[in-house]
Amino acid sequence: MAIITISRDYASGGRKLGRLLAKRLGYHYVDKFLFQKIAEDLNVSESTLESFEKSREYRISNTFSKLFSQGYIERIVGHDKSVVEDKEYQTSLKNLILKTAEEDDVVIIGRAAYFFLKDMKNCYHFHLVAPMDWRKKYAMEEMNLPGSTVNEIIDRHDKNQHWFLRSICGECFNDPVLFDLTLNISRIPNEKAIEVIKWVANVKDS
Repeated sequence: MAIITISRDYASGGRKLGRLLAKRLGYHYVDKFLFQKIAEDLNVSESTLESFEKSREYRISNTFSKLFSQGYIERIVGHDKSVVEDKEYQTSLKNLILKTAEEDDVVIIGRAAYFFLKDMKNCYHFHLVAPMDWRKKYAMEEMNLPGSTVNEIIDRHDKNQHWFLRSICGECFNDPVLFDLTLNISRIPNEKAIEVIKWVANVKDS
């Protein structure tokens, strides 16, 4: 019985490891589902939310939207108000993560869950890292990214992820004391990583 969060570098296999871990433990796996719930909560489309999470430049749209009333924007664009404000996003994300954690027996991937749940009991936070060469190989072999642009894609994801986490958690977003354990996934096979995580979280297979 535990809540396990996994944050990770892009192309370090976090989703794959999370699914394997959740299946082994018989836990709920939360990733895309949480993203969809946030979109529903904010009354926006998933594409709008995705743009907010991935692009630092999306703040321009938010600034522009402040020139007009919410009613005006909704009349123009319909149900999807097309913009996501930082504060309402953070509030929705925090509430949804806390609600998800209350159900217990869950593996949560990304979304700064380690930060929102840092004071929750029986909650364990893991961070996956890997050298750039390993991540490039993983991206090409497991994620089917083209070798000609893999460097650019990883670099863009890293920058956007740092911006996103900094906007949510502040400058301490990468403080190592926020995590129970950091795993260099290039040195630890998934099966071994799962056993290590189980030991730290004191959980057993279902």
